[in-house]
Amino acid sequence: MNGFHFRPKDRLIGDMIPFFWRGEYHLFYLPRAPEARHCWGHLVSQNLLEWQELPDAIAPSDEPNKPDAVGCWTGSVIEHSGVFHCFYTGFNPQSRYPQTICHAVSDDLIHWRKDEANPILVPDERWYEPQDWRDPFVFFNPEAGEFWILICARDKRVAFERRGCIALATSKDLQNWKIHEPLWSGSVCWAAECPDMFKLDNRWYLVYSHGVTRYRWSEKFGEVWHAFFPDTFDTEFVAAAKTLFDGKRQILFGWVGTLEGDSDFGARQWGGHMALPRELVPQPDGSLAVKLPEEFESWQAENANSLQFRSCEPLCGSWQLENDAATANSPNGVSVLRCDVPADFFLSVTAIPKGETVEFGFLLRMGNGKGHKIVIDKNRVALMRWSSWGDVEPKLSRPINWRDCEPLKIHLIVHGSIVEVFVGDKVSLAGRIYEPKRGWLGIHVANGEVELRSAKISPLPQLY
Repeated sequence: MNGFHFRPKDRLIGDMIPFFWRGEYHLFYLPRAPEARHCWGHLVSQNLLEWQELPDAIAPSDEPNKPDAVGCWTGSVIEHSGVFHCFYTGFNPQSRYPQTICHAVSDDLIHWRKDEANPILVPDERWYEPQDWRDPFVFFNPEAGEFWILICARDKRVAFERRGCIALATSKDLQNWKIHEPLWSGSVCWAAECPDMFKLDNRWYLVYSHGVTRYRWSEKFGEVWHAFFPDTFDTEFVAAAKTLFDGKRQILFGWVGTLEGDSDFGARQWGGHMALPRELVPQPDGSLAVKLPEEFESWQAENANSLQFRSCEPLCGSWQLENDAATANSPNGVSVLRCDVPADFFLSVTAIPKGETVEFGFLLRMGNGKGHKIVIDKNRVALMRWSSWGDVEPKLSRPINWRDCEPLKIHLIVHGSIVEVFVGDKVSLAGRIYEPKRGWLGIHVANGEVELRSAKISPLPQLY
């Protein structure tokens, strides 16, 4: 099944739990479905592009007094000594501790046996509030020589209402656990959900979410958890994202939430389609850049046709058009080039902006005075609704910077109501656009000169 924004036929995808094993990408996930109780769905792929549905991995207990009677929430998977271990959140609001850490094991990643000792970890009330205790992330910490579990919790010692922290428990054998004081307690959010941790280029990275996925880093483990601006990987539409390491890359997986009423003005909802994976690339200053994995670039190279700029129609401003290149020079305003494209497409193009104040980007699904606009300038990548009256404030934006005359490789994916754009192997932006459902593509340049080269476009299958 095609992996461009995949979702199972009768479900929407929520929080994902990625795990890589022997050449296969396993995605366990929480579904948004008619049933009220969360289970763990299971998908597998060998190439990030085609996904196979497997039987649900973990399901709530049918016994009302069990810790996971009302739901099996987010967690993580690890292999140790030939056995796979799943640590997940058991939810039962009738219990003293509504959220607890539960455990299951498997020999094949498909059939799972729950631990009779569940729950294996409950909040230690010396440090933690009893209500929020979830999203266990387990890994082996080679510096400590033991297994660690990070847990979304709340630090009861903090007077400020933003008590969100990352709790820590340690073990030598994945069976006997000791709970410690918080690994990190920053007073920045209500709850630091879906924690994740990995090491790249001799730096440790701590990932967490509270509506948007954020990260911090430490050179000497845990002494100071530094933050960057931005400390996010994308917009709130790549939600509750977690990572895996496939032997060469750290890859981030999240979901693109729907909007209420399938309306551009609706509130973002929990669950949606799988976002395109993001490869995380460490930078010299410790920050993490985001790029589209090479599997998608290879697919585009094999399936795309050249966008012939001479077949496009200049609507305003100054354009120099060749088949493989287009240059707009608009020091006093805007140049717009109209191109007729499929409703759902994957466009790759290299842009060379020249000048300090130049702005460029794309007009999406234009027609009858309606549409949307992607803006790329020296400070940001932004998505906004198009207005004939003039530009409005963006719905979503991401900071970016680039040098004058720096070639920027751009990938733009418009698929059903989903928009994703990757710029310069630096940043990505994801969002939703609902109306109109089709229209022409515009390329716009403002307040300077931009050269566009090697544009490739391929249609995408209908999103469901």
